[in-house]
Order: sequence, then C-alpha cells, then structure tokens
Amino acid sequence: MTSSMVALGKQLNEIGKHVSGTRGRGLDGLVHDIQPGDCVYVKSLAEKTLKPQWEGPFQVFLTSFTTIRIKEQNAWVHHNRVEKAPRTPWKVTQVLTRPQE
Repeated sequence: MTSSMVALGKQLNEIGKHVSGTRGRGLDGLVHDIQPGDCVYVKSLAEKTLKPQWEGPFQVFLTSFTTIRIKEQNAWVHHNRVEKAPRTPWKVTQVLTRPQE
C-alpha cells in the first residue's frame, strides 16, 4: 500500500509540473483604486429589512491587493464590500417656492 501511495505522489508531482505552466500567476497589482486616507462605505453583511445596507463613511487605514482596513473595524474588508465615498460632503439646502395657482 505504501509503495502505491509513493508512486501516486510522484505521479501527482509530475502532473503538477505540467499544469503549473498553464495556470495564471495570480495578482500583479491592486484590483481596486482605494488608497489609505480615502473615505469609504462598507456594505453590511447582515441584511436588515428597511435599514441601510451601507455603513460609514469610514477612513481607510491600510490596503492590500484585494482588501481594505479601516480604523473603526479590527478586521480586513474585501474590496467587493466597499464603495468609495464622494470627496465633498453633500449640502442640504432649503428651496422656498410658492405653490402655483
């Protein structure tokens, strides 16, 4: 039994050499455009009916190829759950109009 397992291991290693040449190398760089210091919204994992699904904005502390770390959470967040916040804050203004008769 052990000799057949050793032979199987050798065969798998030989096949692995051929397969590794056909596979992609992986990531060459960032897959997102978010930089440290940017503000982002994070999508909540728990779907709550009639409540906002996005939390934030939070400031980005660190980034990697696929994840983002924000100061307010002690975990890395995948870039698919993050949306960049607008650079300028929104302004609410009151527009006074008279009803048309």
